Amino acid sequence: MAMLLIPIILGLINYYLFRVAAAAYPGLSVFFATAIILLFLSLFVAIFLEKRGKLAASLPFSWIGYTWLGITCIAFSLSALSDLVQLITVSFNDRAQFLFVLISTVGLSLWAAFDAKRVRLRKIRLRSPKISNANHSLRIVQISDLHLGDSSSIAHTRKLVDTINQQKPDIVVSTGDLFDGYLELMAPFVDALRKIEAPLGKFAVSGNHEVYAGLDQALSLTELAGFSVLRNGSFPVNSQLTVVGVEDPASEMKPDEESALSTLSRLPFHLLLKHRPAFDPESAGKFDLQLSGHTHGGQIAPFHLLTKLAYRAKPGLTELASHQHLYLSRGTGAWGPQLRLFAPPEIAVFDLTAG
Repeated sequence: MAMLLIPIILGLINYYLFRVAAAAYPGLSVFFATAIILLFLSLFVAIFLEKRGKLAASLPFSWIGYTWLGITCIAFSLSALSDLVQLITVSFNDRAQFLFVLISTVGLSLWAAFDAKRVRLRKIRLRSPKISNANHSLRIVQISDLHLGDSSSIAHTRKLVDTINQQKPDIVVSTGDLFDGYLELMAPFVDALRKIEAPLGKFAVSGNHEVYAGLDQALSLTELAGFSVLRNGSFPVNSQLTVVGVEDPASEMKPDEESALSTLSRLPFHLLLKHRPAFDPESAGKFDLQLSGHTHGGQIAPFHLLTKLAYRAKPGLTELASHQHLYLSRGTGAWGPQLRLFAPPEIAVFDLTAG
C-alpha cells in the first residue's frame, strides 16, 4: 500500500506546485508541466535502472530526482504557508505568490545544500561512578545515518573520517543506516571508513535502510570497514565499559533488548546502541547511555514536526533517570536529497569521566 501511496502523494504535491506556477504565468503552462513531469519522473527512472542492475546509468537520474524531491518539499511548505497567509490576512496576487515561493525556495535550497556538508561536532561530557580512572576519560565518537549510497561523495566521506580521527576517539560507533543501496559501488567508501582509528574498537548496529538495501551484504560491508556488528549482543571493551547493540525492528531477526541486557554485570558502564530512539521501560536501570539516530532531526524543516509525533525523544541529550541518558543524533549524512534545512548534520563526541 505504501509503495502506491507515496507516488500518489508526491504526484499531488507536484501538481499543486504546477497550479501555483501556471496561475502566475498561464502562457508558460506547457513549459512548467513538461519540466515538473520530467523532474518528477527522474527518480522513478533511477529506481527502474537500479532494479535492472544498471547502477552507473541510474546515478544522474537519482541525483536529479532526489534533489527535486527535497526542493518540492521546501516549495510545498512555502506555498502552503502563503496560501494560509492569504486566507487569514493578506491577499496576494498569483504572480506575487509564485515569485515569493520561487525566490524563497531557491535561497533555502542553496542554503540546505551548503549546510548538509557542514558537519557539526557535538561535545558532551558525562560523569559516572562506573568510570574509575579519574586521570583519563573514555572518548566515544558516534556517527549515525550516513546513508552511503547513490548520492554520496567519497571526498566528503574522507573528510568525515579525518574529522573523526582528529578527535582521537577510544571507540567509534555507528547507530544504523551506514549504507543505503548501490552496495556494489561502495568499495571506495569501505576503504575510507576502514581508516577510522579507534584503539578500543569500532561498533555498529543495523538500521532500517540497511534492511532495504540488503541486510547481509550491508552488514558485510560494515564489517569490511572495520566495525564489529552487534546484533542483540554485547561486547566487553574493558573493565569499565561494555557495548550493547540491538537489531532494528525492520530486520527479520527482530530486536531483543531484554536478552542483550539481561546477562550483563552491573559493574561496567553499559553503552546501548539502538538505531531508533525508543526507550523501553523494561530497560530502566540496565544501561547508562543509549545512542540512537533514525530521525535526522526531520532533515528538512518543517518535517521535524512529524518526527516529534513518532518519537518523544528530542535531538540531543535526554536524562531518563539518575545516571541514565539517551542521546539522539540528528545524523551525520542525509537520506535521498542531500539537503539539510535547519537540521544540521553532526558527529557526537562523548567524554566519559569519573564522578
